[in-house]
Amino acid sequence: MTLEPGHTATDMVPELRYWASLDPEVSTAITAFRDGHFRREWQTVSYSTRHSPETWTAVEIINQSPDDGRAGDRFVVTMDAPLVSGVRIFLVRQGGLTENLTDYSIFAPFDPVDHIVTRLRTPDFVLKPGEQVTLLAHVQTGPFPSFGMDIHSPEHLAQASFRWGVLLTGFYAFALSCLVFFFGFQAAMRSAVGVWNAVLFAVFLAVLAFVDGLLFRTLYPQHPQYASAIGFGLLFAMSGAGFLVAGAGIARLAPQLARRVSGLALLSLAGFCLAIWVPGPIVAVSSYLLIGLMLVANVVSARGFAQDTVAPPVGAIWVSGLAVLGAMIVIGLMLSGLGGRWLDAPSAMRVVFAALLLATMTFLSANVVALRRRHLSAVEARVVALEAEAQRANELLESERNYAQARDLAAQRQRQLATASHDLRQPLMSLRMTFDSLAKEMQPEVKTRLNDAFDYLGALATGYVDDSVPESEMETEPEQQESEPYPLSVPLGTVLQMFEGEAQAKGVSLRVVTCDALTTAPPLALMRIVTNLVSNAIKYTETGGVLVGVRHGKRLRICVLDTGPGMSAEDIAQFRQAYSKGGSSQGHGLGLAVCFDLARENNMDLEVTSVRGKGSCFSLTL
Repeated sequence: MTLEPGHTATDMVPELRYWASLDPEVSTAITAFRDGHFRREWQTVSYSTRHSPETWTAVEIINQSPDDGRAGDRFVVTMDAPLVSGVRIFLVRQGGLTENLTDYSIFAPFDPVDHIVTRLRTPDFVLKPGEQVTLLAHVQTGPFPSFGMDIHSPEHLAQASFRWGVLLTGFYAFALSCLVFFFGFQAAMRSAVGVWNAVLFAVFLAVLAFVDGLLFRTLYPQHPQYASAIGFGLLFAMSGAGFLVAGAGIARLAPQLARRVSGLALLSLAGFCLAIWVPGPIVAVSSYLLIGLMLVANVVSARGFAQDTVAPPVGAIWVSGLAVLGAMIVIGLMLSGLGGRWLDAPSAMRVVFAALLLATMTFLSANVVALRRRHLSAVEARVVALEAEAQRANELLESERNYAQARDLAAQRQRQLATASHDLRQPLMSLRMTFDSLAKEMQPEVKTRLNDAFDYLGALATGYVDDSVPESEMETEPEQQESEPYPLSVPLGTVLQMFEGEAQAKGVSLRVVTCDALTTAPPLALMRIVTNLVSNAIKYTETGGVLVGVRHGKRLRICVLDTGPGMSAEDIAQFRQAYSKGGSSQGHGLGLAVCFDLARENNMDLEVTSVRGKGSCFSLTL
């Protein structure tokens, strides 16, 4: 490999030759190189499965700078070998002079002279113009078998290290800020799946920091013996956190399976304990298997979680899908070797980390937002329902208030009516006694008519007083007793006697057809209905007459017909209501309303047929 004048940096890997040997002697290796035993193909050898693979690598270097009397050129060799177990780099000059540039071991305390950002470096060395040397390196690889080697000028290395540091710092700053936001957001939304995913990615980031050597130089630089326990601890912690993520994802869909999946985290804990006592390749393979099993569990859990939750927006699904696809492409390029030197293992891990973190953050955050929106919609619907329920409660309360007011008003009116009826009974009794003293000189028909009238008025007053007694003050429950059968001729004859004179005075004929049929209808209610109907008929009939009679059938019907002005259907519906009266009425609008109410309360049926200009027919079915 030639170094041209003005050289800045050169990748040495294409020119390297390899020799698999356990012989640690430099003289043996240089002799093997000069005898042609080194090969272009990568080859390693190991003492046992518990030891790291080893290889010797060498390359010839020629400084092509012209020999114009100036001093030699200075160079630095860097090696990109993450988690390498040991590196010894030698510079063999012509004549056999050998310089030990680097002697690095993972079991030695951290020495900043041997490191630049995430790479190993040699001290500066000088090559004279035209000088040819052999660069020989003995490498004990780690988890990543391949490595990179470059030769730089000191000036170019200073610039490159600044660029590497900026990129590395930017990556970790971006990753930490995303994790802090992700964890805080998921914790605020109370999403167990999101919180455990944030923990999983935090462990993943710690693994990256371990691979880049950041944990070694910051946490335990003087205690390299902790490296193995910390490395295996992070691997097992990542698998354990992944199992907890998978369990939380299907907790609602399959609780028992979720507990079993989460219980696999105990295997990770057991693996870590085993790694402390017996570290080695077997434990490493176990950690890799657990990580693979964890990935399978999370794939299954993700499908169940997607079925159990609200679908996130399509944009979030596309972003997540593209990020996962990008991570898979990077992994494929790294495993196939098509990525070249620009996509080494640590770089690929960072790209995969960023892609998966972006996919997970986008999907879970969008999912949580969709869930919260659905929950908010449900809460809003519940609030609307509660408001409607409160409105109904207010309306019911208002109705109860109105009912209470109406009940109090009715009780007041009932008391007033009872008081008036009670007050009327005394004058009636006095009037009756006066009538009895004068009745000796009256004709029998007049005496009988007045007796019936006094009996009717007394019965009305007594009935009003009895009806006004509150139920709570009644000594016993009133029994519904049927009246003794009586002939209809009695009430009909009384009606004729009561209204015959009034009809004659108005010039209207009143004809009552008596009937001896028996009935058990309440006599007072029957008299009140018929007298009201006859009174109204005489009052509103100007010409013609009023006919009262009984029709026989399955049930007896008392009919009151008149030749008055008649009523429309609207008038009949209006007069059924209390205090509704026609324009020519001088009363209070209670007559017909009282008749209909009394008929309904006493199991009788009052019907009316009326024609404008011809008259009306009231039919009371007993």
